[in-house]
Amino acid sequence: MTMYNKLDPCYSAHKAYGVKGNRQTVVLTNDPSKISAKEILTVRFPDRSVNELIIPGTVRLSFNIELNGGTDNNRTVNNLGRVIVSKITIIMCLDNADIYMCYCDLWMTEKKRKNAAYYSIHVGDGRNTAEIRLGAADAVPAAEPDATIAALFGNLFAIPLDFEILTDHGPFYQAGLRDRLTFELIFNKPSNVIISTDDAATYKISGIALEFDTVENPELAQRKRQQLMNQTVFLYTQIVFHEMMLFDKSNTTWTINMHAKACSLKGILLLFEDPAVGAMGPDFGRNSEFYYNPLIMEVKITVDGKLNQLYENGVLPYHHWDEIVKEFAREEHKSIESPSTELSTYIRNRYALWLDRKLPGRQVMSSLSLQLTKLAQAAGRLNCDVYLPKDAQLNISEGRMMSVVY
Repeated sequence: MTMYNKLDPCYSAHKAYGVKGNRQTVVLTNDPSKISAKEILTVRFPDRSVNELIIPGTVRLSFNIELNGGTDNNRTVNNLGRVIVSKITIIMCLDNADIYMCYCDLWMTEKKRKNAAYYSIHVGDGRNTAEIRLGAADAVPAAEPDATIAALFGNLFAIPLDFEILTDHGPFYQAGLRDRLTFELIFNKPSNVIISTDDAATYKISGIALEFDTVENPELAQRKRQQLMNQTVFLYTQIVFHEMMLFDKSNTTWTINMHAKACSLKGILLLFEDPAVGAMGPDFGRNSEFYYNPLIMEVKITVDGKLNQLYENGVLPYHHWDEIVKEFAREEHKSIESPSTELSTYIRNRYALWLDRKLPGRQVMSSLSLQLTKLAQAAGRLNCDVYLPKDAQLNISEGRMMSVVY
């Protein structure tokens, strides 16, 4: 705040809020409260009090994890809260959710990542904190601040439930909906979650609970009830996992053909994982923070049979950074500091090819085609995960979720 702002005759350091209410943190044991790898967990939101609403951005699913098999040095990969879920079904269905969500979290600010111990994101030397919490034999239990942080959270971790209806549209009011908001989560296979020298290692989840903060206010509840009973729209991004394609790194040309239809396609995201290097870290486990750079030199885009879309002369290497920051380094991520992924890090081990179609989203009637020209590398398999984010809207009328358009 500058001195000049304070000269404004209407300036005040304090703000009056139109709605006040009693706040409460809620922890509800889920039914079921236990689950194993590769099983499906259903999470249903409760009605709660008629005047109680869920505060945006506070919803998460907490759990305890037990690692079985292998050695006493077993641990989990970074960002456990994301990697442990392979598929999310809400209003949309997202396969390979762990790969996409882990990449998104690499663009959080460095400060936010350092403070995300509840989700088991560790930065730099922070891995020791997670090892203490998991009881790994090679952890250093007396190291500080690891020991204090580990004592604070113990063996309790959390999965963010950050679907946009719970974050971007004001308080969520389940009591005003005749349909119950429900999450279905498929838990990942052990090899994507555990770092171990034993291929038979597995895990079990217990103590599953739904956590959120609420505010109780009759006026706010009434206004939200009226909104939901009338015709209203919730806007969100529909993330569609198109497919995982297998390429050879030694090839100099790759072609990706997609039969896709969208009223408003936001972009195309390609994430690359190298099973021989990137997905296998030094401790014989997955590296959830490594995304391979295949050295793409040019991208030609064809939409509905029309060549050279997006960039007239093709997408060249120096365009890649400009494109990726449009979607992942958005202004809300930069309110405190710059995102933790910088240009040099992006090129080395956090690479993704993002082709931005916004301003506004592009209508696609039938087909998309990408021709990628790249430098030849040593022969080897490379996984390419293709995601298509689309603008979408959930139509609500008379308290019912009527339809989805995207």
